[in-house]
Amino acid sequence: MIGEIRDLETAQMAVQASLTGHLVLSTLHTNDAPSAVTRLLDLGVPHYLLASTLNGILAQRLVRTLCPHCKQPHSLGAADWAVLADSHAAYPDAATPCRPVGCLECRRTGFLGRIGLYELLPLGSRLRGQIRGDMDLAGFTRAARAEGLRTLRQAGLEKVAQGLTTIEEVLSVLPPPAEPSSGPDP
Repeated sequence: MIGEIRDLETAQMAVQASLTGHLVLSTLHTNDAPSAVTRLLDLGVPHYLLASTLNGILAQRLVRTLCPHCKQPHSLGAADWAVLADSHAAYPDAATPCRPVGCLECRRTGFLGRIGLYELLPLGSRLRGQIRGDMDLAGFTRAARAEGLRTLRQAGLEKVAQGLTTIEEVLSVLPPPAEPSSGPDP
């Protein structure tokens, strides 16, 4: 276990431990899982070492959970879902969204506890091949989505559809949606 990777020295230590067969777990501040690769490249880790040592990346965010004692069903229209959905996260057909109300159990906030949104990026051979010194983040992200990456946005959308949190809560922890890239898909 290595603490947060903030500099090249710590990143090199993590890579060296991985090269010697150790499972390395660490933290890194990025907006999403694909951005972790470009962050490590920006720190100065050679692309060939990243491609041979990274097994997976997990991005996570915590959102407040609606109070189960007082939440009320709330219908959302297509325009509401569109605020959260993007071209990779369409709004769900079967959904039971809820809204916060407030009661004594949640101290009149409408929320009680937190729940995680997770984005897991396993690095298979195709994605490892995408890791280069001149790597294009948008292209890498498209390749990851083509390999089945379930984004933080999709995870949030599912939690809203299940009535566990609200669209506003999810949007408060996510970075703004990326601008569409006009480049060719990998």
